[in-house]
Amino acid sequence: MTAADAAVHAAAVIRLDSVDSTNAEARRHIAGGANAVWVVAGRQTQGRGRRARAWVSEPGNLYTSHAFRPDCPPGRLCEYAFVSALALHDAIGRVCPAAGTHIALKWPNDLIAPEGKLSGILLESESGTAGSPPLLIIGWGVNCRHHPDGGSYPAADLASLGFDVPPERLFEALRDTFLHYDQMLRNHGMAMIRHAWLARARGVGKPVTVRLENQTLEGIFRDLDADGRLILELPDGERMKISTGDIFFPNIAGEENHV
Repeated sequence: MTAADAAVHAAAVIRLDSVDSTNAEARRHIAGGANAVWVVAGRQTQGRGRRARAWVSEPGNLYTSHAFRPDCPPGRLCEYAFVSALALHDAIGRVCPAAGTHIALKWPNDLIAPEGKLSGILLESESGTAGSPPLLIIGWGVNCRHHPDGGSYPAADLASLGFDVPPERLFEALRDTFLHYDQMLRNHGMAMIRHAWLARARGVGKPVTVRLENQTLEGIFRDLDADGRLILELPDGERMKISTGDIFFPNIAGEENHV
């Protein structure tokens, strides 16, 4: 076991009734000298998603973050987007097997059901000091018992779909499944992670819309490349590799929606 492996296994768990943001709290513990930490809270008062979007944080859902220093180059930290999604998918399936058959992954790390989006995962990183690995913070927000209404994108929660997934049990399962996929990445690289992700993915081989910062593309989601980029086949047959963007599927909740 490497020093990085040992630090992940030995990460302390901080449990709080309420916190501004589990990612922010995890960062504070690292700044205070911790090597790795898990933070889990009953609610967040300043939860956030990608691009600084506010994240509704009602009690009854799971809010947790893991901060650690992966033993990998900064350019490979993005691979943990797939690790974090796989870990959550399998953790839900472990706690409630019936729910596991109802959910899928949407590129790169959203968890979805036909009814809508069930979770958000936010990765934040900081460069390490001279000679030290970079810091990575992964935050999970999972709609166990509540979901936001009236937003731009449809959402759902596991309880409303008939699945009892207690956040406390889900957290314990997530710690275990994350360690499994983290070790898989460390020991075998992205190839096995990519294979496992594709086996749980929605939309491969089907039409999708991809919204980039300055344009919208339509085509067929053909595959992931070795680095996890989405391979989109355009109507003229050209294939593009996409590193970041929002993808949409047709016929979600009756029409094309972001999920």
